Amino acid sequence: MIAKESVAQLREEDAQDAFEGDASSNGCDVCPFRRIGFCKAVLDADFDAKCRLQGEGRVRARQHIYRFGEAPGRIVVLRRGWAIRYVVAADGRRQVLSILLPGDIAGGELLIREKVRTPVLSLTPVEYCEFDIGNLKRLSKEDPDLVWTFVEICFAGREASEARLVDLGRRNAEQRLARLILDLHQRLTSKGLAQGDTIPFPLRQQMIADALGLTQVHVSRVMRSLRQARVLKTGNGLLTILDMDALMNVAECFDT
Repeated sequence: MIAKESVAQLREEDAQDAFEGDASSNGCDVCPFRRIGFCKAVLDADFDAKCRLQGEGRVRARQHIYRFGEAPGRIVVLRRGWAIRYVVAADGRRQVLSILLPGDIAGGELLIREKVRTPVLSLTPVEYCEFDIGNLKRLSKEDPDLVWTFVEICFAGREASEARLVDLGRRNAEQRLARLILDLHQRLTSKGLAQGDTIPFPLRQQMIADALGLTQVHVSRVMRSLRQARVLKTGNGLLTILDMDALMNVAECFDT
């Protein structure tokens, strides 16, 4: 017999496969993220960079991509799978700082710091491309536009952190959860990884609780309330927004 948790994980991975398509294929030429964000900037700066700067790797679910204090000398871009950046408080409780999706950078802090300060843990099986820090710094000296790309990435990360800070400090549980779902929907849609209002959703309740500063029981109660109200449905590693307007009302997101 396969444990229920293992069956659920397999279903989540199958759902993710359906959304991410050929993202696991080798080479930049077939990667769906080669023309967006960081990878686009690197390839625009030096098209041959994919030959000199890129390596590839993979980890299983719930494995570290980066550990605190290590100096790997590389940053990675996720091609497939989800991961988190997190910290652990003195009492052992975990706070999720950000959720990383395919196309996102892990270890961006290593562009200016030698050692990892925020560990990165895979939530699902992850495949990634890696870039040597020394070569990236050399490339940025030759092409100043790449520096501005790094700056934009840093500011985007700061803005996301500030938004999360407001959520944790001034919004209730329902608002926090609704805003998290809407943020994931927007990010996945922009990457071509959503099918209408259905998105891959491999997050367990404890992981959501760690991201939103809630208890697992509280997350379970809010999720159940949204399902019963026919605002959303979940299952088999997927989440479908059934009533976008209602979800935006819960999140207090209004068009201006």
